[in-house]
Amino acid sequence: MTRWRLFLPLAALVALVGYLGLRLGQPLDDAAIIEQAAARYLAEAGTGAQRTDCAATAYPDARMIVVCHATDGRSFSYVMGDRGEVFERSGPQA
Repeated sequence: MTRWRLFLPLAALVALVGYLGLRLGQPLDDAAIIEQAAARYLAEAGTGAQRTDCAATAYPDARMIVVCHATDGRSFSYVMGDRGEVFERSGPQA
């Protein structure tokens, strides 16, 4: 067996890890970020909360702010980053 055949699996592994690293490093699209904030809202607000209670807009020093208004009058807001991380959270507020 020649030497290059010994390194073929290693080269394939390096290529796969490089591809996955590029994919994981890319920012999420707006819909995915809003879905993450809506999932947090559903967990925090409890019964009666719906994904359609949330809306997003641009925010300085972050990607966007997602504000969710519950039917009982409470308001939840999430300042979201490029990769879906929450920079600042406030809620519930009357």
